[in-house]
Order: sequence, then C-alpha cells, then structure tokens
Amino acid sequence: MREHFINADFDLSLRRGRSSGTSDARSRQARELTMHVLLLGVEGDSILAPAEPQGAFLDYLQRLQIPTPQVCVTPSLTKNARLTPFGWNEDAADRNRFYEDPSPHPPLDVVRRVNGRCFSADVERRHWGGEHVIGIVHSADELAAMLSGRPAAENGWVVKSEHGNGAFGNRRLRSRDLADADRNAVERLMVEDGCAVVERWCDRVLDLATVFTVDEMGGTGGLHTYEVVNTADGAFIGDIFDRDQPALDRWGNEIRSMAEVVAAELAGAGYFGPVCVDSFVWNDGVGERLRPVVDINARSFVAAAAERLWRAWGRDRVVYWRLFSTRKLRVPDSFADLEAALGRDAFNPVTRCGALITSPMDVEGRAPRRLGVLLAGEDRGAVDAMNFRFREKFEK
Repeated sequence: MREHFINADFDLSLRRGRSSGTSDARSRQARELTMHVLLLGVEGDSILAPAEPQGAFLDYLQRLQIPTPQVCVTPSLTKNARLTPFGWNEDAADRNRFYEDPSPHPPLDVVRRVNGRCFSADVERRHWGGEHVIGIVHSADELAAMLSGRPAAENGWVVKSEHGNGAFGNRRLRSRDLADADRNAVERLMVEDGCAVVERWCDRVLDLATVFTVDEMGGTGGLHTYEVVNTADGAFIGDIFDRDQPALDRWGNEIRSMAEVVAAELAGAGYFGPVCVDSFVWNDGVGERLRPVVDINARSFVAAAAERLWRAWGRDRVVYWRLFSTRKLRVPDSFADLEAALGRDAFNPVTRCGALITSPMDVEGRAPRRLGVLLAGEDRGAVDAMNFRFREKFEK
C-alpha cells in the first residue's frame, strides 16, 4: 500500500533563503495542487491531504465511476503504508520517519543539487554543447553587465531561478537594458535562491516532458514522453496523453539517448527515484531541432494522475489535462449545474469521453485559484473541439 504525499511546494522548498513560513500566491497554489491530483492513487492506496476534500467533489467522482484513494488528513498518517512523495525534501523525510517501513530516499543535499538549474545547465553543456545557456549570475548588476556585452537577441533572454516552480521562477527579458521591474524581480530571486541561469529565448514549436525512474546504478524504467502545453512565455497550461503522436516519434531516439545520459549523471551524483526532464523543439531558421535537456526535475510530475487514468483506460483515448485560472472562468457553483451546462460534453463513464472536473470547486472554504479539467476523446480533433467549446462557454 502506498501513501501519496503531494508536497507540491517541493521546488520552492529547495530555495535555501526561503522562509518556511512564507505564504504567497505560489505557495497557496502549490497547496491547492494536492486536491488536483486526488486521482493519483488507485483503490487501496491513500493520499495525505491538508483537509478533507469537498464532499460534493467525491460524490461527483464516485457517480462517474472514477476510483479514488482513501484520504488521510495531515498530520495523521497510515503507518503500515509506504510513503510516496512528489519529491524528497525535508518535510517528506521528516514524515517518512513515522512509518513502520520508511521508504528509502537519496540524501537531501543531493536532491537539492540535482534539482538546481545549474546542475541541469552543466549536464547540457557537457553532453549537448549548451548553446542555449548564456551563463550564471548572482545579482541584477551582474546580469546587466552580462547582457550589455552581448549583441541584441531577436527574441531576448530568459532568467531562471536556481529552483523554480514551473515558469513562476522565470523572468523573460526583451531588452539588454533592464527595466526597474526586471531588476526588482531578479533581486527577489537572488534573496531566496542566490543565483540564476540566463538563457537565450527560443520560439518553441513543441514542448515535451519525459518521465522515468532511475536506480542507484543509473538504470532507467518506465520511460514515457508526452506533450506539454505552455503559453508563449512558457507558463504551464496542461499535458496531452495520446498513443499516436508522430511528432514525438520523430525525436524518440534522441529522447531515449538523453534519458540514459541524465540517468547516469543523476546516479553519479547520488540520486535515485522519479525524474521528469523538460525538452522542446524549436526552429533555428534552417529546420526543427530538439533541445533534449531544458530542465532536469528529480521528482515526480504534476500530470501523474491524468496519466494514470489514461493508462487505466487502455490508452485508447486522447487525454488533455489542463488547469484554468478561476479568475477567467464563470462556472456554476455545483457539479450538477456544471454538468448540465456542459451538455453533451459532460463526462460519460461508459464511453470515457467528455470533460471531467479533477479538482473541487471549494478548497478550505474558498474557490481554488485553478480549476482542473480533463478532456477525454477518441482522437485529438475531438479533444481540441471540446476544449474550444469549454472555453467559449465558460471563459469570461
């Protein structure tokens, strides 16, 4: 029996200068993510949650024949289970000590190091040339000096914090002359993280994520690549799982080679466990090329629950799991009213097609910042059309 611990603030928790009592928009969104991935555990598993999920949400899932794990409200835990956290940080390691059979995990200093963007940039430089990385800076003044000596870039640059949280730790720059807002944003990163990686910006054609596990000898298991949907500036929207993806097949050999290299590097550093590597395809003016390693995330991945459903359904559906900002939505307050509004697009448990809501409409007494929606269809065209209708009906 596994007990899932979705410590979704994992990436932020690795920042050495971050106060454990800090409460901001990113922390709140990370806490809410626990409810978004309630579907992660299979029946017989349990999941640690900060509060009981909304009863109406559990009733909705049960009615649609979506199995869910037992919920254990922290600080309680199921002592005879094996803890399976999103990532191994101090919080996860502390909880792990209270189980009858604690889960093995890599040293926490190793986890912090291999999740840093400096580690990722070094791996990319040594194995793939590192043409995208400009350098590492420790202050806004150092960044300004670095850019002042470079020719103007058509698409600008991006500054990435050592330990980010999706694209929330990124700052895109379109000019060598830093505006006050740019300086302030970069200095805030330095207070918590100490350094940042500077890359030149590329207009991406396709965003990808490759997930696998690495053992202590550097062997890999469970390798799978899927498409990631991001905004133009690289902020996460959702993930697509589709058995037939010619665009992914085109880069399969390079991706498998990348996974072997990354696994060896991680094992050599002392890490073992789940890994998610971000990649993208871009056009260099001559043709499309793959950047195999953009970021190495030595942890699980956000869409693991959606992937579990996709696999449980025999991979014969296209699944697009995405997050909507509730500030930009106008949806009914109840699941019954929402299903009625969806009409023919409401999820059908018999055909396993339609729009399935994957997060409560109320988290700890207030509306969540993000609403999780899983769109399932027989092919990509059906899912794209459903996504269009959902947005047309509910976006403000």
